[in-house]
Amino acid sequence: MTLLPASLLCAALMAADLLFRAVRLGVFLRGAGARPPLASVCVAILFSDAAAAVTPMRLGGEPARWLGLRAAGVPGGAAVAVLAVEMVSYMAVVVLTGLAAAWLAGAQWWAQAGPRLAAHAGEALPWAAAVAAASAAAWLWVRRRRVGRPAAERPTLAALRGTLGWPLVASVPLTVASIAARLAVLPVLAQALPKPPPLGVLVLGSFALMYGQLFFPTPGGAGAVELLASAGAAGELGGTAGPVFLAWRAITTGAPTVLGFALAVHRYGAAAVRGALRGEPAAEPPRGEAVEIA
Repeated sequence: MTLLPASLLCAALMAADLLFRAVRLGVFLRGAGARPPLASVCVAILFSDAAAAVTPMRLGGEPARWLGLRAAGVPGGAAVAVLAVEMVSYMAVVVLTGLAAAWLAGAQWWAQAGPRLAAHAGEALPWAAAVAAASAAAWLWVRRRRVGRPAAERPTLAALRGTLGWPLVASVPLTVASIAARLAVLPVLAQALPKPPPLGVLVLGSFALMYGQLFFPTPGGAGAVELLASAGAAGELGGTAGPVFLAWRAITTGAPTVLGFALAVHRYGAAAVRGALRGEPAAEPPRGEAVEIA
């Protein structure tokens, strides 16, 4: 397989991931008594991903989703409840998926990637120090940004109870499907290499590169992700300047970020988008589509 058809297939995988996540968020919203249009939920998710990707410690992610849900007409108390439960349940499934991947492919991954990681450990020290310094600076910046912010709106008890029943159960397979679609992007792109790494190495490396960004303070995991990739965390991909890694970055981060901001500015306005990037939820959401409230 050449890189072009592999990239097109990966774009379809990212579209499937967006659909799974939108349906999942819609399930939680329905449990909380709100039924916004699926298109509005998709835009809120894309804007959240874009804002998280360009802000330290993903500062803009949750304010962006909050803005999207409020613009779709979701009441503030229901939005808070849904975002809180959805985030905790999502992270729980991500952690369990990572443990399962490590149990199934950890030995193969260590046999293939371990020696390369050890060999590059000394060379990576200056880069690791730079990433650590950038992370500390990002943490201090976020701490300053959050000083003096008003208290968030409280979730309503009815909405919170509504998200903890059948929506929580229904969200699990949707989350697993979303994670599978994202993890498949790097293994598919790697098939364009003359000698792709073993599947277990690609899957576990894909998990580390994709979901490690959730814990790296720099925007989009910049620096840390490249450091892991160059050290061989996902096998030999031709380097971080190689077409496979660049395509992976473009498909999983670049294109969704551009699309997310374009749709957000069109729907919510530039001022609201700037506020979300500063980590400031909009006090008055922009006028959006009507939403059915149960």
